Amino acid sequence: MSIKHRIVVTGGALAAVALMAGAASAQGYYLKGFGGWTIPQDDNFQLNDKTNDVSGSSGFDFDTGYALGAAVGYEYSPTLAIEGEYVYRNADARFRDVAGDDKGTTESNAWMVNALYKFQPLGATGAFHPYAGAGIGIADQKVKDVGQTLDADYDFAWQLIGGVSYDVSPQFQIFGETRYFTINDQTVENSDFSFKSGYDTVDVLFGASYHF
Repeated sequence: MSIKHRIVVTGGALAAVALMAGAASAQGYYLKGFGGWTIPQDDNFQLNDKTNDVSGSSGFDFDTGYALGAAVGYEYSPTLAIEGEYVYRNADARFRDVAGDDKGTTESNAWMVNALYKFQPLGATGAFHPYAGAGIGIADQKVKDVGQTLDADYDFAWQLIGGVSYDVSPQFQIFGETRYFTINDQTVENSDFSFKSGYDTVDVLFGASYHF
């Protein structure tokens, strides 16, 4: 991915957050950070050898990896919030039916806009808040440490979110959630090899948020 492309993508994401900020007062703003496990789903694809103009069946067998992210959002009401986020995912994977150095690492950068809906509070003090949501955005994929580095341009991505938060104080919350995240089929390539594949993960995440 070129530096110019990364600057354009980053600028676009920041502009989207700025537009959200301009739509409302600062009363309902919050920041949050989170991390946890990402579980990419094994995939099948055709691996193309560009130098010899041949292809063969292959795929990824993934290990469980990790995800780290941060978000800025605005609560429009006690039940509805909109947020912009960045998430980095990393997981080891093995190329199927490939001789030699077949073990590598996959990385993904995702820029998403999420809508979250909070249900009725639970517990004696109403401190537990179940929620569900969905998000859309863009994400890329990179494969490295297989004697090669292959990457893909940013493509459309979407996710479904479900979790529960707990009020530690009026401003500070902790939360746990699960996600299903997917990227549209991408062409992952370099000058020697290419393959077209989607990227689907189930994430188990924990984090904290601060409300201004």
